[in-house]
Amino acid sequence: MKNKTFYIAAAVLLFTSVVCIVSYFPSSFDKSEDAKVATFPKEINGWVARDLEISERDYKILETRNLFVREYTNAAQEKVYFYFIYSLDNRKVSHPPEICYMGSGVTVVDKSTVQLTDKIKAVKLIIEKADHRQLVAYWFQAGAFNTHKYLLQQLRVVLNRAVGKQTPNALIRLSADFTPGQEGKALNTLKAFTRDIEPSVSNFFK
Repeated sequence: MKNKTFYIAAAVLLFTSVVCIVSYFPSSFDKSEDAKVATFPKEINGWVARDLEISERDYKILETRNLFVREYTNAAQEKVYFYFIYSLDNRKVSHPPEICYMGSGVTVVDKSTVQLTDKIKAVKLIIEKADHRQLVAYWFQAGAFNTHKYLLQQLRVVLNRAVGKQTPNALIRLSADFTPGQEGKALNTLKAFTRDIEPSVSNFFK
């Protein structure tokens, strides 16, 4: 038991050390090659998007303008809010959404994981503010690799960067409003939307 605890602690310390060291490496990557998320399709399999406004304050806090928040609507008038933030050289852009929720008066009622597609597993949240409830699902990208685990994404980016390999990192967050008793319907909507956008997400990170 003591040996197991030792190895776990050692692994954590090693990861922390690698992160600290690499965070001080100057970036030699050309930002002109940074993909622009604004090019992500606004019409996908019957879903049509409109861009939602992002304040200058939010851009400043996030340290990038390479993001969007969109409302996608289908023929059945189902709506999904799609948040996509991406960077080639700033790992801080893809932090867990709970960090932002804590400072905005939003309560996280429940947290678990959900399999959205065969290849995408996400963190699932139920959040509320006053009488408003949303179902949220998010995951992280380290290049073409996706994971619901923040530390795994960060480790992947750090290790690749340590050997000089460009690995963009991103956070993809989906959400849908729901009323009492309709959580299952909201989840099905998010799953259907994820299936529809999955090929476009994969192409974006090729």
